[in-house]
Amino acid sequence: MTMRVKEIISRSNPAFKRFLTLLSGHGIKKAGVTLISGPKQVREVLTEFPDRCEGIILRDQQEVPEAGISVGIPLYRLNAELFREIDVFGTHQPILLIRCEPLPIWDRKDQTSGCSLFIPFQDPANVGAVIRSAAAFGVSRVILLKEAAHPFHYKSARVAGSALLRVPMLAGPSIYELSRSTTPIITLSTKGHPVDSFRFPSAFGLLPGLEGPGLPETPRQWHALAIPMEPGVESLNAALATGIALYVWKSRSKSR
Repeated sequence: MTMRVKEIISRSNPAFKRFLTLLSGHGIKKAGVTLISGPKQVREVLTEFPDRCEGIILRDQQEVPEAGISVGIPLYRLNAELFREIDVFGTHQPILLIRCEPLPIWDRKDQTSGCSLFIPFQDPANVGAVIRSAAAFGVSRVILLKEAAHPFHYKSARVAGSALLRVPMLAGPSIYELSRSTTPIITLSTKGHPVDSFRFPSAFGLLPGLEGPGLPETPRQWHALAIPMEPGVESLNAALATGIALYVWKSRSKSR
């Protein structure tokens, strides 16, 4: 199959300039497209979500990934210098452009069964890690709070990979406005009750705190859960703690 490739050798090329904007959350939001890198992630998305693929960026004489040959999307070949600017993780492998539509707005009155995961994390890598956990443990939906980094930021996409396309995502309010939610909310706190003895309701929201500041003052009716740790350890990484809580919820829900 003959495939036409657009050769790009100049930094002033409009397509290359557009690629550079995708290295920021603002640029991704404006373009509605993001970058996925890493051979495994690229292969998974090309194979399982071809309708979301917008193009493949190649380096020098790289071959088109086998999974991308039948997709029929635009191909761009950059010289080594330009490719390095886009290949921020140094994979030296083809990079995928995928479409990321604006997130639907979360309806605070909608009590979907299962776990609704609220994400306030400002570190894109934490956002990606927790989205990956959400997909792995069968979360009903992910709600990105206003404080959160863009879920399709290249650092988030690098960690989450195809999980970005496997779990429903919605845009939510600020973490400081969640007190008006009708969904029962469970928080993660070092001062909470042990998570391994908690009986999760059939529908609830899980809310970890912001990196650093933690949680704002929460309503009295909210439950706070803690992950038991050895003495001397102050806290866990926020995304890791969330993943552990999701595992406990999933394992306990299966045993009912």
